[in-house]
This record gives sequence, structure tokens and C-alpha cells, in this order.
Amino acid sequence: MNKTVLEIKKYELRDALVNLKDCYEQDKMDFSFTYHNSLANLFLVYCQYLNLEMIPFYQIYAYLEDPIYLQKYSKSAFPDEDFREIFMRAMHEDNAEKMMASYEAVVEYVFIQMGGFHIDGWHIKSPIES
Repeated sequence: MNKTVLEIKKYELRDALVNLKDCYEQDKMDFSFTYHNSLANLFLVYCQYLNLEMIPFYQIYAYLEDPIYLQKYSKSAFPDEDFREIFMRAMHEDNAEKMMASYEAVVEYVFIQMGGFHIDGWHIKSPIES
């Protein structure tokens, strides 16, 4: 993942967080659906950052929790145990307020792993602008 793609991915994660917060604050009926889809997308972005194969959304839980799955599909365990733990806590959460806090925690963790992210002054500098 080059520097430009990395910055775009971090912006996407931030945008997803803002959209989920809006959904939560407006008490929308699809909050749970949006939350779980946002978690799946977050997982895929982090895998991309770690240069891991893409795990289909319907196998993420088994990949992170089930040693039989790892053996059956000849996969190594997820390499970031801290992420796995906070991500699984987020997946198990069912209270909207706690879901929001869990999602924010996972996003913040990923931002730290990706070198940080600050929206103030954020921009992409294309090669033409160099």
C-alpha cells in the first residue's frame, strides 16, 4: 500500500466513523446493520494494510475465533492479537452506545497502527503537485 493509498484508506475509515456516528445520533433503525457492515469494512482495510489476504465477511468471525477454521483452510492466526481482541469485543457488543464506543476504539487503534490520522489540514498531494 503506497503512501497515497494509505492516506485515502485512513480517510475512508474516518468517513465511515462519521457516518456511523450520524446514524447513531439520529437513532436510525439501520444502526446495527450499518455498524456491522462498518466493522467488516474496517477489518478488510486493516487486512489490506497488513498485506493479508482478504477474508470474506461471512468468514471473519471464524477466522478470528475458530482454530478449526484456521486448520481447515490452512490459515495462520491473525497476526495482531490486540486488534483481534478489541475487534471481537466490538462484534459481540449489542448496546448501541457501547457499540459506538467500541467502533471508535477499533478505528483509533487502526489509525495508530497506520501511523496516525488527523483530519485538520488533511489533503492528498498528487505526484503532479510535488
